[in-house]
Amino acid sequence: MGTSALTVLGGSSGEQQKDNLCGPFWAARVLNESGFSTWDGRPIDADLIALRARTVLPEPHPGSDVPTGAVSLTNYQYELPTAPVEQSGTSAQRLAQAIEAASSGELRSVSLRGEWNDERVERLVEEANEMGVRLIANVRTGRFWGSRPSIDVLLSELDGQPVQAPGADWDVGHFVELEMLIRGPKGSLVVVHDSYPSLGWGGRHLQPPRAVAEALLRGDGREGGVLAIATKAQEESVKALAAGIGLEIGAWDNGTRS
Repeated sequence: MGTSALTVLGGSSGEQQKDNLCGPFWAARVLNESGFSTWDGRPIDADLIALRARTVLPEPHPGSDVPTGAVSLTNYQYELPTAPVEQSGTSAQRLAQAIEAASSGELRSVSLRGEWNDERVERLVEEANEMGVRLIANVRTGRFWGSRPSIDVLLSELDGQPVQAPGADWDVGHFVELEMLIRGPKGSLVVVHDSYPSLGWGGRHLQPPRAVAEALLRGDGREGGVLAIATKAQEESVKALAAGIGLEIGAWDNGTRS
């Protein structure tokens, strides 16, 4: 594990998302960290992105909207529409449109979908990281490993040895950032940055590429995918990368009413 990976895993996002605003949370963070702080005179934050992307909050329902260890945050700045829980969330297509509009087109959101597998995940994460392109993934968390596996499990995975997959922390549709790829002698792990600091190490956890692929495929009747956030100058390189690894360019249907 290189110094950059150790630095990432040693850090913490600090901030937790508000309930059901995971997509807007990551869109606002990428925009802010790319130098975009206002949109039509309003500060760019998760609430504004949720408003502009037409995020739909779930109607009252049994169970919790946050993982174990996190607190519920519902102090929304704007009134957002509601719908039955199975129709709630943020449309990936509208989130992509909001990112481009908020940056006046300086950032491009290339929507990637397809038959995900471990090799495609590995190449996308590694090569996008080398280009400086951010990857916001729309996944089903129930397909991930649990966020705090033992060091023995992680080392065995990197060494290509059989391991027992740790059970997932929760099972919902969710947006996360795929930050980088860590390679071992015979295996690799993806650094996943979550919007809940209570997960993993300050919000970051390690997932084998096959688990990321399964989370993107979802298996619940909905689609997953990745928004590759690039500059205009990088857009064609991202599309070429997608074509080279067999991914489609186009929006996916994550089941959100839009």
